[in-house]
Amino acid sequence: MTNRRIIFRNFGLFFLGFSLLFILSLGIGYFGEKSRFVECSFCKERFPLEPKGTWIWIYPGLVGCGKKCPLALEAFRQFQERFPEIPSSFYFLVTDPSETEEAIQSYLAYYQKSLQIQALRPNTEEEISFYRKLGAYLPVHPSLKKRDEHGTQFFLIPPNRDFMYLIPKLGGKEWIEIRKEIESKSMD
Repeated sequence: MTNRRIIFRNFGLFFLGFSLLFILSLGIGYFGEKSRFVECSFCKERFPLEPKGTWIWIYPGLVGCGKKCPLALEAFRQFQERFPEIPSSFYFLVTDPSETEEAIQSYLAYYQKSLQIQALRPNTEEEISFYRKLGAYLPVHPSLKKRDEHGTQFFLIPPNRDFMYLIPKLGGKEWIEIRKEIESKSMD
């Protein structure tokens, strides 16, 4: 084989490998952005007062948070405004077990002017462990709370309460995907 053929063959293999890696990275990026879901063993019992057909939205946060939580709660408000026909309940998962009821209600009062949102506290060790595994940070040390360390993904529980969607962010593109999912579940 001549040097020229070897160079062309190596270049062709390099180009093929690079193309495959590029396509693979695009695929991972595309599907990595999509929501995923996990089974929720306690969800049926946890929300018995929610009307049938209601989708339950949960955002884990810290009382007094001035960074992530206001943006997340605004995303809830915008979703509710854009899709009022989708029966939804909104919960703020209080991730610090030492928070007082007064502090929680004081923090949520501002948001409750435009969004019907309720505080949610984990009831059992199973529930706390579940949320921790999902990335909803439950601070065990006060210095971590001061740094405003907590998870930033949204949780969505469908009306059947069998599982929970994990949604990395909630914006326009995600709203469309979620609406399609909700409409497909409504027809089942």
